[in-house]
Amino acid sequence: MDGDKPKEITVKELPWFYKLVLKIPGTDYVESAGGLFWGILVPTFLILEFFLSLFLLVYFTFPTNVILILVIPLSTFAMFVKITLKRFINWWNANFGKSGLEWNIGKTLQEYVDLLKRQNKEKNTF
Repeated sequence: MDGDKPKEITVKELPWFYKLVLKIPGTDYVESAGGLFWGILVPTFLILEFFLSLFLLVYFTFPTNVILILVIPLSTFAMFVKITLKRFINWWNANFGKSGLEWNIGKTLQEYVDLLKRQNKEKNTF
């Protein structure tokens, strides 16, 4: 029955393809980017990439232009796959991994009572 329980995902246990995806460089900033990046920079980048692809399509001959046009979308897709995989692993480990928290109600209650007593003593000294 132990095999039925979900367990934490570690990089060492992943298949080689996922390990390869996690080694894609240059995604550290994109992983933690906020609204300005996704709301302004990414749409601007996509519009400029469209015009660049159009230029490359017209300027170069057949085999070269297809290869040059595919470089930016494939690298963008690879970064998207890495970020999605890392977010999934983090989500999985947060929900199904060991939390590290110990739910000891008696100990927590005792600490709370001690804190209240200390606050009462401090209030009475003034």
